[in-house]
Formats: sequence, C-alpha cells, structure tokens
Amino acid sequence: MFFSLRKSSDGQYYFVIKSDNNEVVATSETYILKESAEHTINAIKNGINSYTPVVDITDC
Repeated sequence: MFFSLRKSSDGQYYFVIKSDNNEVVATSETYILKESAEHTINAIKNGINSYTPVVDITDC
C-alpha cells in the first residue's frame, strides 16, 4: 500500500491510497494546504491498528 499526494485542478491537495497492484483503495477529501494533506497521511500511517473495530451497517 502507498499514498499518492496530488494537486487538483483548483489548486487544492488530496491523496489517494493505492494497493501494491496500483488499484485505488481510497481517495481523501481536498485540503487547501499541502501540509494538511501530509499531516493526515502521517496520522493514518501512525494510527493504523489491527485491533480497530469494523462496524458493518450494511444490513441496517
């Protein structure tokens, strides 16, 4: 998995999380500051915890 930091056509920043086979896993919201996007990437990288619960509300 890797992060791809990008700049949108309106000048804002966003990132895409891609799998090792280059498929898009997730796309972030847009950020005015590049540093904000980088901060979120680092928070995700540091906050990954295999014990984080998954709440499935697909049948609700």
